[in-house]
This record gives sequence, structure tokens and C-alpha cells, in this order.
Amino acid sequence: MEQNRLSEQEDLLALQKFQHNFENSIKSSVIYLLREGALAIGEIEQRINEPHASIMEQLQELIEDGLVVQQKAEKVNGLAYHLTPPAMELVEQFKTSIAWSKQHITY
Repeated sequence: MEQNRLSEQEDLLALQKFQHNFENSIKSSVIYLLREGALAIGEIEQRINEPHASIMEQLQELIEDGLVVQQKAEKVNGLAYHLTPPAMELVEQFKTSIAWSKQHITY
């Protein structure tokens, strides 16, 4: 019984950390946008209606968290952002959450 309670507490803490990290929808949106490949900051800004400074701040946090990498890209003649393998795993979770939301939440 005590082991179950400890495991439950660990699960709740992990869930709270996850929610805290993604309470800002910009991070989730950036990760979802990058699911099909690298994008330059201008491309991200065109698709997310948020101020440049906010997007850059969230991108920096995603880089620090090891979910996004910034690299020089010839196709955009500058820097582009792309997902790391852990972030690609997260995209699959987002897809599941999106499907659940579409089925159960009224907009």
C-alpha cells in the first residue's frame, strides 16, 4: 500500500512538472510546428500569432530543455530550428492529446 502511494506521488510530481513546462502554449505550438522539419524563425512567427520576443524566449527554453536545436540552414539562408528525438516522442503524445481533445472537448 505504501509503495503504491509513493508511486502515485512520483507520478503526480512528474505530471505537474510536465504541465508546468508546457503551460505556455507557445512551447507546445512550436514543437508541433516543427514536427515535419526545421523552420526558420520567420516561418514560425508566420504561423504563431505571438510577439517575436515571446517566441524567442520560449525557443531558448526549449533549446535549454534539450527539445529543440538551432542550426545553420542553407535553405533559409540563416538559422533554423528542429526537434530532437525526445521532442519527436513528445509530438506523438501531442497527437494523442489532440485527438482526445477533438473528441471530448467542446470549443
